[in-house]
Amino acid sequence: MKKLLFATLLAFSLHGAIPEATRTEIDNLTKAKGTYTASEDVYRVAFPRIDVKVNVDGRPLHPFLGVTSWAAFTPASDGALMVMGDLVLFEDEVNAAMSAALDAGLEVTALHNHFFHDSPRVMFMHIGGHGPASKLASGVRAALDAVQAIRKTLPQPASQFPGPAIPPTDSIDATALDSIFGMKGQTNSGMYKLAIGRDATMHGKTVNNQMGVNTWAAFAGSMDAATVDGDFAMTVSELQGVLKVLRRADINIVAIHNHMTHEQPQYVFLHYWGKGNATALAKSLRSALDAQNLRHVQNFEPTKNIVFVCEHGAAKSVIAATYFSQLAAARGLTVRAISRGTSPDPEIGTSTRNGLIADGFPAPAMKPTLLSPEEARSALHLITLAAPLPASFSGIPTIEWNDKLNVSSNYPQARDVIRAHVEGLINTLAAKHPH
Repeated sequence: MKKLLFATLLAFSLHGAIPEATRTEIDNLTKAKGTYTASEDVYRVAFPRIDVKVNVDGRPLHPFLGVTSWAAFTPASDGALMVMGDLVLFEDEVNAAMSAALDAGLEVTALHNHFFHDSPRVMFMHIGGHGPASKLASGVRAALDAVQAIRKTLPQPASQFPGPAIPPTDSIDATALDSIFGMKGQTNSGMYKLAIGRDATMHGKTVNNQMGVNTWAAFAGSMDAATVDGDFAMTVSELQGVLKVLRRADINIVAIHNHMTHEQPQYVFLHYWGKGNATALAKSLRSALDAQNLRHVQNFEPTKNIVFVCEHGAAKSVIAATYFSQLAAARGLTVRAISRGTSPDPEIGTSTRNGLIADGFPAPAMKPTLLSPEEARSALHLITLAAPLPASFSGIPTIEWNDKLNVSSNYPQARDVIRAHVEGLINTLAAKHPH
């Protein structure tokens, strides 16, 4: 008993016990009643999946046998909390839950199966995070709410991905995709495949592309209605950035795991599946590659972004990025554009969305995103649209388009002024980079 008491006191002195008020906050935010393990100073909440019946090997599987989501909280050394957890998800819930977790500031660290012969198929998504209880617990709840929203509209899991019907005959334009990726891919009967090797050292030997240490993408279908599947090879520090880019582009993540052990550096592999316009899918994958900053990979040079910034990232910058992408492509420029905000709104403005649709563009799929210092520093041009940057961005060169435009009250006028600016910028870029 004395040894147990000493161990408990030692744990408290090293980590600091989770206060009762914090446990109550976690309960309230996650809508669960947790349990506290004093010897580990861990507060854990659990969510049994009882809404959909699961069979494994022809036998009903009780939640007690491993079909229960959970999240565990413990103090970090800096006084904040850490969370680790595992969410039990059906196939049509995975990506909605992942996006909700990422948008709430959590990390997604693995995605895999635990069973064979399960019906419906069950996937397990591991999450992590660091920060205040309010942030972490709210993130867990956001992922669970995304799951509940799906099951509310569709009681049984879906059996296929959403998206267009894919034609049986493959006719992918390899030249168009080569231009986007900046590398030459392989072709086979109208299909297209690209592979980018990465270096690792195992057992004193350098391994690369042909040993499977690679990022690859394979396209099938037509340019208007294509599928793409593939794998990203990432260092641990690259995983979250790639996940966010792919999910913002609505590309489905289907697995996150390791392929090797004892390699240096350590690689994590992310498998994905996308459906839609082949050009749009390729550009999204290119953005994810750029997020990795693979300057050391032979024959691959990350693109430089034109970064348009407005206050809410939901109107002016979206119009500028949309028109820039269209006009730059027409001039043969490979420079890409992104929109960002200094204080992003939750979604694209209604006037902007409706206006771009009326102009013949697809409905904007991106969410307003906070401008990061890395994006600002690496931009080919950082362009602000009546949105002064915070003091932390001082010293970074900007181009200012400070027209006082109100998109919500007069979209056509605002669009015309922004488009004129964009056309001038493209003329300048085309003169400097004729190819």
